[in-house]
Amino acid sequence: MSGQMVEFHFPGVPVYQLKAKDISETGIGVIVRPDSKFLTLFQVGQEIYVKLLTPQESRHDQGFYKARISHITDLADGKFKEHKLVALELISRIYRF
Repeated sequence: MSGQMVEFHFPGVPVYQLKAKDISETGIGVIVRPDSKFLTLFQVGQEIYVKLLTPQESRHDQGFYKARISHITDLADGKFKEHKLVALELISRIYRF
């Protein structure tokens, strides 16, 4: 596996598996198109459970985590201009695999 991935499971919708960016000691972020239905499934401040898939050299261990939607930021520049960054604070690891 070349990079980090996050799996999101929400009732009644398919599993979302998105590439993740390491953005801080306790956080990861996913980049999403602004018209994605994914953005309608949660709110800033909401706590959710996610599955984090990481390469061995990652600072974050692979496993299931309790996470909080920290912020959603519009990206104005760069490769992902006009996309949104959804930042997740990893609160606690529930299970490591």
